[in-house]
Amino acid sequence: MSNDATSPLETVMVLRDTARAQRVVIEDLNHRMKNILMVVQAMARQSFRDDRPLDSSMDAFESRLRALAGAHDQLLAGGTRRVAIHRVVASAVAPHDPGHSRLRIAGPPLTVDPETAVAVAMALHELLTNAAKYGALSTASGTVAVIWSFVEGSTSGRVRLAWKERGGPRVEPPVRRGFGTRFIERTLAGEAHGEAAIRFEPDGVRAVFEAPARVG
Repeated sequence: MSNDATSPLETVMVLRDTARAQRVVIEDLNHRMKNILMVVQAMARQSFRDDRPLDSSMDAFESRLRALAGAHDQLLAGGTRRVAIHRVVASAVAPHDPGHSRLRIAGPPLTVDPETAVAVAMALHELLTNAAKYGALSTASGTVAVIWSFVEGSTSGRVRLAWKERGGPRVEPPVRRGFGTRFIERTLAGEAHGEAAIRFEPDGVRAVFEAPARVG
């Protein structure tokens, strides 16, 4: 009898390990699908408000869906469970700065989990959209800086990402909190276990995100 023959016990162990791996994949997929549906539900609820024309609502909703799809494309392209924050930021800002002269991004090499990557990408999309309509990117000379750093924690590290607009129209605090602000805060808190603060300073909007991250 050949020594390479697989025993019945070994076959059972291989099948058991395969089944366990399949369950992990299915559970992960189920978790991600639920997260996506929750995000889409929030986008739909806020995009289709009674006080907004239908065409405008459709444009806003489709724009957010494209941003969400683009964020997930980045995850698939990476082929890993960790995503470089630089890639997330660069991909989000690229359509708004084809000449690489209006947006400055910088920070150390850090990675985040997929949920955080999507949350950060969607938060940046909201800020970029508002900047293009009303803020620094609505003028010829306005600029935006997106700078991140690593913050050591007692048990784990975090990425602190700061957004600052300059050179745009004078900023007036809104009468009520808009969808973008609420969406950013809720998405980062719910999906990325992070937090966000947005301030409407006279010389430009400032936002600061924090979420779990690793060096590398």
